[in-house]
Amino acid sequence: MDAPILFRTARLSGCAPRGAAAPLYAALFGPEGGANRLAADMLDWSRHGVAPWTLSHAGHAVGVAGFRIGFGGKGLDLSFHFLPDVAGQGLASEFVQAALDHGTMTLREDRFFARVGADNAVSIRILEKAGFRREADEGGGLVMRLSIRMPTSAPELRHPAASA
Repeated sequence: MDAPILFRTARLSGCAPRGAAAPLYAALFGPEGGANRLAADMLDWSRHGVAPWTLSHAGHAVGVAGFRIGFGGKGLDLSFHFLPDVAGQGLASEFVQAALDHGTMTLREDRFFARVGADNAVSIRILEKAGFRREADEGGGLVMRLSIRMPTSAPELRHPAASA
């Protein structure tokens, strides 16, 4: 039985993390890291209904991306990880824009952050394009933040209204 689609963009569909995604997690994070990450994502989903989705494109698993709850008033923690064979197709940029819309419209959050390796120029560029600003350097990585002014009327929400 297919998992219900909970998140959708023009080319991506996302489902809650589940055991069947183990091969995808292993491909992205290694065998042990993938198993640990999948277990954590499944636990977060069962407890909070918020965790990274498993993403598919054209019927194939391509990534793990979404939110974690940023405890301590930081906002939602955005992450995105795609298989190398889909690099350069614009899927990560498409995901980030749609995820921010989902985060503001559905989850009613206006603050977001992302942790990214200081040497990961592609992800930094994607986040900057979405309005994120570099805020801190933590042990070889950056923390990037975005605050979005919530619209007074719901239909008009794109990220030029973003502020640092």
